[in-house]
Amino acid sequence: MYADYSPLEDDRNLVEVIKDLTTFVSRLAKIDVKNKKLISLLSDSDGLRTDIVAAIKQIKTNTKYAMEKFYDEHSDVLANELVTTGAALLMDTKNSLSELLGNTEMSFDQQHSKYKEGISSGINENNTTVTSLVQSWLANEYRNLPRPIVSNLVVTVTAMIDRNNPKTYGISRTTASSTAAATTVQRSAGDPGTDYPSAAALQFSYTFGIDGTDLEFWNHRKIVADLGIKDLMLPVGMRASVSEKIKQTFRLRKDAEISKEPEFVKADNYHVQMASLTGGRTLVVELAGDATKSETDVFRISYDISSLPDSLTQSAGRPHPGSASSLPKIDYRSYDGGKDATDLLQIGEIEQNSDLSKIRLLGAAILSELMTLQSPEIVQSRAKLKELKTHDTTVVIPSAVRDGNYDPLFEFLESVASSFAPFVRKMREKTSMHGELVLREELGGGQRREFTVRIDELRALLKDTKYGNRISMAMGFDDSRHAKDSGKPVEFSTGIAER
Repeated sequence: MYADYSPLEDDRNLVEVIKDLTTFVSRLAKIDVKNKKLISLLSDSDGLRTDIVAAIKQIKTNTKYAMEKFYDEHSDVLANELVTTGAALLMDTKNSLSELLGNTEMSFDQQHSKYKEGISSGINENNTTVTSLVQSWLANEYRNLPRPIVSNLVVTVTAMIDRNNPKTYGISRTTASSTAAATTVQRSAGDPGTDYPSAAALQFSYTFGIDGTDLEFWNHRKIVADLGIKDLMLPVGMRASVSEKIKQTFRLRKDAEISKEPEFVKADNYHVQMASLTGGRTLVVELAGDATKSETDVFRISYDISSLPDSLTQSAGRPHPGSASSLPKIDYRSYDGGKDATDLLQIGEIEQNSDLSKIRLLGAAILSELMTLQSPEIVQSRAKLKELKTHDTTVVIPSAVRDGNYDPLFEFLESVASSFAPFVRKMREKTSMHGELVLREELGGGQRREFTVRIDELRALLKDTKYGNRISMAMGFDDSRHAKDSGKPVEFSTGIAER
């Protein structure tokens, strides 16, 4: 609840969420400042090398010129046999100086390379730290992201046989903002304010790679029979029977219509080549005759999740609720010279002769295994952030961060922060404690817990950095309507009080 006991439009402790986001951004902003200094130092070091090498070369040139000039001015005397030894000494000195300066240049180059490596190592370490921080934050997305974003996320989990190691599956989990997301956060009933811009309009996606080495099902290649499903017959199309082909041979009219019947293949030994679950609504399964080969027969089966049995124990003989529109979509691709076939169950004869219950059980079995990959514990313990993109074009991680450009990352976080602004504004308005964000939680038995944080404390974490200040404003900490808020910053506090 808000401080005035009106209900909060969220089921999370937003005070803690906002504090965590502020701390997270503060850490990133400080690393960004350090990294920019290192990048500037690295760039300037190249200029230093150019100047030093030029200076050494100039000394070499000046030394050579001075000695040659001296020799030319006294060439007649130096040619005299009496001073031949002295002339040789001059030449040796010239060569020694030239060699010394050459060695000095080489030594400087070596030291400069080590110096650059040290700076580059520091930059790479910062980039790795930033990627790790973002990974941890996004792995807990349903706690850390604002509700306007969370409500429009589409998660796709995919397991696919790895072509480089066809005995195992490569597993990925991609989270994307929905293209149908609303662009504003609507005010609640009775709220006199206006609608607010929302990060729901921001297009972004991020992908985690999941290590399936120790996962019981996904740690090695599976066939249909491994799912406990036997005698699974899948349609490949309508084919003329052998007897019909013989009859056609003896017919006088070769253009007479040939009678066809459904043709099926037994798929028990087909490999589960790929399985993908999108938005908790659509399941796509690919079965390959031999997943180790590029040319092999492949079935692609698409399911509406709502059409699948609730459990694998549902009797295969029971009629399944749903209309024809909920039928699985089965496509078949052949590499033996036959024709491809699409949406085979739309052919009446094939649907009537197909064991739909068993086909749905296949989907339910694979769905059950994919659901384990949705677990937050799996993502947090086994996942590695592979990519973060915004607007479908800007690759924030790894490209931009690897290049030391954190601007796209902060622009993304600024948009995320803006979706918290309506809640921050209402928390400020609904408390009598100026300059504080306050929420209350009912514990029962006449007790409640109160969560508070001072705005000045949050501002202090974000000040003095370019994007820190921008995100502070986006979050609503520096709203001019609350300029009267002031006071000495205090520590974050949480307390329990009697009503």
